[in-house]
Amino acid sequence: RVLTMATKTPSRVAVIGCGWWSQGWHLPHLAANAPHVVIAAIVDPSPLPISTLSSSPLLSLVELSKKYNNCPHYNSVEDMLADPKVGPTLDGAIVATSHASHFQVGMALLKEGLHRRSKGSDSVVDAGKKRSRPQSIHKALHILMEKPMTCSVDEALEMSKMSMTYPEGAFVINHTASYRPQTFVAKEIISSGQLGEIRHITATMNGGLMWLFDDKKNESWVSKTPWQKGEDNKTPMNGNGYAWGQLAHILAWIYAVLGADDVAVPKKVFCTMTHAPNTGADISLAAVITCSDGITFSISGTALLPGSQYADPPIGKRINVEIFGMEGCLLWGGDDRIPETGKLELRRSAPGKKEDGQSEFPCSQGDAANELKDGFYFEDGDQDGKGPGSMKVFLDACNSSAAKSLAFESEESTATLVDESEPTLLANDSLIGLRTVQIIDAMYKSSISGNAVDVQ
Repeated sequence: RVLTMATKTPSRVAVIGCGWWSQGWHLPHLAANAPHVVIAAIVDPSPLPISTLSSSPLLSLVELSKKYNNCPHYNSVEDMLADPKVGPTLDGAIVATSHASHFQVGMALLKEGLHRRSKGSDSVVDAGKKRSRPQSIHKALHILMEKPMTCSVDEALEMSKMSMTYPEGAFVINHTASYRPQTFVAKEIISSGQLGEIRHITATMNGGLMWLFDDKKNESWVSKTPWQKGEDNKTPMNGNGYAWGQLAHILAWIYAVLGADDVAVPKKVFCTMTHAPNTGADISLAAVITCSDGITFSISGTALLPGSQYADPPIGKRINVEIFGMEGCLLWGGDDRIPETGKLELRRSAPGKKEDGQSEFPCSQGDAANELKDGFYFEDGDQDGKGPGSMKVFLDACNSSAAKSLAFESEESTATLVDESEPTLLANDSLIGLRTVQIIDAMYKSSISGNAVDVQ
């Protein structure tokens, strides 16, 4: 449904987890989206967040509050949601806490959305149609979740199921590569059948990240128990390191472009790993994934690439994905700091014809309106601007929610509902998140056992 508004109101967004990534990226990006967005609350269990990844001390919650509109700050998501002046007024929340706490925070937000719906069910009149129809008029709550969605398959399954029961709220996972314009071109090529039936996938992702994964100070990236005191009743992770920290990006990209829910469903995984000498975190891995539809799938990666993306000069990650079908293949790879090192390439199978195997570059013409450029663009870690594509999709949903809420809450609003043939579908990345968690979890289990393991 599209709302035509005579009055507009800014989206109210909370940031949960105020560490290095939020202070360097999420909060500045939200601020850059003013006046359409207001930072409504910040949450962190520590009044003075710390990070081993930051070259300078992070701001305290009090300092962050003063910097961003004197917004209220809280020590837990539960306290924030319980505040009647804040919890019910939120249009969205960004979850940038430790990997192991994503489930607890995400479920609290989804339950809040479902609670709002249960209180807001009513019927409204379609403008110009003079008839009533069932419609939940509650203020929807949208989520932007950092990757990985969870570190447990059980938790990922539960969160995915709950998010599917709340379609009013967008559930976006911050796999920034999956929201690049080139990714949507790749997805369209596959969904339109230009490759034919997909039969083989191979992928590599190599980065200069030993400084991250072989330093014991980086506990949330290397420890199997990366949670805070008082949460010791949690089950330890099967492993932690490069797989959770990096391969989640490339796995999410693959499943984003495959599109269909029943393509490359993982069934069994065999994986070998090597580990950092000081932390025991995995730093190199190679895996073979057996899929229920017979697709052969191999993936590998390492943190051993010399250099660092945060050095001066920065050294980019080396990434390559190749997807083969019965009628063609799609090739995508390069250095993610140097766009000129690669471009999206399509090759078609046409035996006996001149075009058989010839390279096509579907992004070569570009599209300024959709920010489509020719070249290799993967993760979007730009600190300037208004945020990556995943942030834009999330904020678009929040802005729609804010407008809709105002339409029903303001007596002076002249909003009308315009009926379309199909309702707009909000982004829900939970299945992509689930596939990523299933495969990485199986990688760790296989490495420990030395055998191929069934995917949970």
